[in-house]
Amino acid sequence: MKKLLIFLAIFVPTIALLYFSLQRDPRDLPSVILEKKASAFELTSLDGKKISLEMARGKPLILNFWSTWCGPCAAEYNLLKQAYERLSPQGVAFYSILYEDTPENAKKFITQYGPGVPILLDPGLKTAIDYGVSGVPETFFIDAQGRVRYKHAGILSSEIIMGQLDQLFSKNAGGTP
Repeated sequence: MKKLLIFLAIFVPTIALLYFSLQRDPRDLPSVILEKKASAFELTSLDGKKISLEMARGKPLILNFWSTWCGPCAAEYNLLKQAYERLSPQGVAFYSILYEDTPENAKKFITQYGPGVPILLDPGLKTAIDYGVSGVPETFFIDAQGRVRYKHAGILSSEIIMGQLDQLFSKNAGGTP
């Protein structure tokens, strides 16, 4: 009888904890950097240019973390590319930060899918760590003053992009794209 009670004392809480943890999507957890100043970075682009967060100051910024080995990232690539081509002339900055991948893979990817959002290299994942990236794709919407206003984990849609940009522009009172 004592062994049965010990077994139940261990088994029941373990099953309850497992059940509780499986009911939650870790991507639903709120980001601790929301509404805070975005972490500064200076990274090298795939074509060798130095790019910093400061260079986007005064513009809304869409900062996307992605990898070539990530299926959802490939699925959203054309959407981001089209948004970049349409919205960057209207004052929206876009950067894609390569996450746990190589520049060679990114160059092959661009050869296959065509150039799009400027790709930045993040050796050592310092920028990804600063932004709390836990997987890809993850996208941050940063306002013109450099504050992180929204984080999206998973594939973007045009509705998400335009909805978040509307909010960024309305907070800046700078018009809409």
